[in-house]
Formats: sequence, C-alpha cells, structure tokens
Amino acid sequence: MPLSRRHLPTTQSLQAFEAVARLGSFTQAAEELSLTQSAVSRQVAALETQLGVVLLERGPRQVTPTHEGASYAEAARAALDTLQAAAREVLRRDTPGQLTLAILPTFGTRWLIPRIPRFLRRHPEITLHFRTRIGAFDMRAARADAALHAGQPDWPGAQATLLFEDRVQPCVAPALRTGGLAIIARLPRLAIASRPDEWQGWAVSHGLPPLPAPDMVFEHLAAMAQACSAGLGVALLPPFLYRPELARGELVALAPEWANGAGYWLMTPIASRPNPAALAFRDWLLTEVTREEGAFA
Repeated sequence: MPLSRRHLPTTQSLQAFEAVARLGSFTQAAEELSLTQSAVSRQVAALETQLGVVLLERGPRQVTPTHEGASYAEAARAALDTLQAAAREVLRRDTPGQLTLAILPTFGTRWLIPRIPRFLRRHPEITLHFRTRIGAFDMRAARADAALHAGQPDWPGAQATLLFEDRVQPCVAPALRTGGLAIIARLPRLAIASRPDEWQGWAVSHGLPPLPAPDMVFEHLAAMAQACSAGLGVALLPPFLYRPELARGELVALAPEWANGAGYWLMTPIASRPNPAALAFRDWLLTEVTREEGAFA
C-alpha cells in the first residue's frame, strides 16, 4: 500500500527529533542545530501530530524516546545519513578533478598503482578515489566514474575500452618444472572461480585430451599465484602481471602464452556528459598500455 504523503516528514522535523532523541535534551539539540529551543520543540510536536504517535517522554530533567520513538529515531538517523551522503556525492561530482575508480585487486596493486605517480604528475589537478570491485556492477548506483574489468565486456550501461588481450600460460614452482607439458596432467590444477573452464579451453587449443575439473579453486588471482609459487600445483597466470617472479625464477612457465578470448577493459558509464577526469584517465591509461607493449614487444 503506498505511503500517504501526509506521513512523510520534513527534513527539519527529522533533524530536530533525531537530535533530541540522541542527546536527550531539547536545549542541547537546539544548540547543535543552531535553533531556539522552542523551534525544536515545535518541530518535534509537529512530527508527533503528523504521525499520530508519541515519540518522546518529556521528563523534568531528561527526554527519553518511547519504544516507538527509539525505533523511529534509528530510521530517521539512517535516512538523514543517506541524504547527507548523497549530498556530498552531488557536490563531489560538481567539483572538477574528482575520479572514483573501481579496480581489480591483483591488476590494481601489481600493474596500475605503481604507474599512478606518472598519472598524477601529468594531472596534478585530479584527485583519485579507489574502490576494489570484482565483476560487473551498477556504476551509477555505486557512484564510480570508471572501473577496471577482466573478462568479457558484457556490462550493461557501460562503454568498454580494451586495454590488454588476456593471455595466460601454465606456471609452476621451480621444483615442479620437470616433465614438460605432460606433467600438467599429473599435477594439481589451480583455477579461478570466475573461470572454471579455462583449463579445458587451454587443453583443447593445445590438442590435449580433456582434463578433469580443477583440484583447487580460488576467488582471487593473487591467492592462486601464491599457491602456485608455493608448489601446490600448476596455474594459468597472466605473465604481464608476474614478470618479476618469472624473471627471478620463482615461477617457471611450461608453455608459451595463450590468448583465452578474454581481456582487460576500462569500463565507463554511458552518459550524456562524461566525467572529464575519467576521459583524461582513459587517455593516460592507453598510453601506459602502449608503453607496456613496446617494452616487451
């Protein structure tokens, strides 16, 4: 049943009631809100009349919420917090040079963050805010200006810019390197939960018989890579993220890189007025991709 408009309080009455319920005093609430005590009292009385419920027990020394008042005060506090957060976000979006970016944990920490100083030197006027997210989400609802994404660019309401073709290769700890490709069928295979069929695709592309299901499944790439370097099995890892370990011999590749059909993407919301900071970040990111590809061509 729709809520009648007569039951919707004003923000002023909610603020007054919430302050009195929290502080237990009309006087203290008035001081906090920079109002007179009588103005606060009128707001609370109007709210009680509007709802038809007594919200506060008014004692000579202390004001105490009733049972209904305590419950309503909690709801009022949550509503005011939501409105305040939304107001801050609107003000932030009207302030030029703000960019909220959702990053992938491993790609963000191993590839992106070390390069961010170059971005800030080029764009010192932009302030970055980072959030860690995996998979598609509603960027408008999450108030994100852009997101880094691995996989397919099937993201409703977003525009995709390809950064890298996703290429992986089977890697093991040095102690497990003997035996060539044949050893893969005997070793525990490690996999990412979001890519349960990647090993099968790799086997088919190399003319190998079907492989059993993975022996260990991980939520995050970093955890799988750590397990691989610890000798727990063989993993399909993107070499561009693990070049240091491969160069130091902490990981050993058993076969050349293989394109798994996925990619690393920068996703931006489809909007009539794109965030200029997001456009600047996209342009810079593409120069970094070109730099990466040139360095290891």
